[in-house]
Amino acid sequence: MDRITRNIPNAMTLARVVLLPFIVWLYAGAQPGAAWGAAWLVLFAALTDVADGIVARRLHAQSEFGVWVDPIVDRLFFFVLLAMLLYFGALPWWVVVPLLVRDGLILLLAGPARRYSGRPEISRWGKLANFILMGGILWLMIDVRLVGWVWVLLGGALYVASGLLYLYRAMAYLRGTRTA
Repeated sequence: MDRITRNIPNAMTLARVVLLPFIVWLYAGAQPGAAWGAAWLVLFAALTDVADGIVARRLHAQSEFGVWVDPIVDRLFFFVLLAMLLYFGALPWWVVVPLLVRDGLILLLAGPARRYSGRPEISRWGKLANFILMGGILWLMIDVRLVGWVWVLLGGALYVASGLLYLYRAMAYLRGTRTA
């Protein structure tokens, strides 16, 4: 496999970072109101997030860089979107803070989880929560507030719950390693 093919998934991951300033700029320019351009870029970025994993597996192009950088980029992307929505008043602090605390805990636990188990585990609940939450963010970005709020509150509750599940699993694993 050539070098370019091996790096396609990593390029897709890094493209999400490159899109962030454009998303914020388009969103800011549309305020108050529907930011369709920003929403389309977020949707594209979300689809590349799904696609980079599929491409990496199909091309057998998984890399140590991708294993570490992809989740960090995902969290950075999510952080910027939440900060943007908070700044422009689409989301209040009491919604944003628990989501960011959950992400902070996940990032803190990722290192130990990888060290002990070889790879951070991603739960189906976490994926579902992320999907619903991203849908809510998109609804808010195009100014469909009621639907956006329903999705954000449901996705946010699942998101925090999945974070607690990660924390529980990490603590159970650490208790098991101490007694072994």
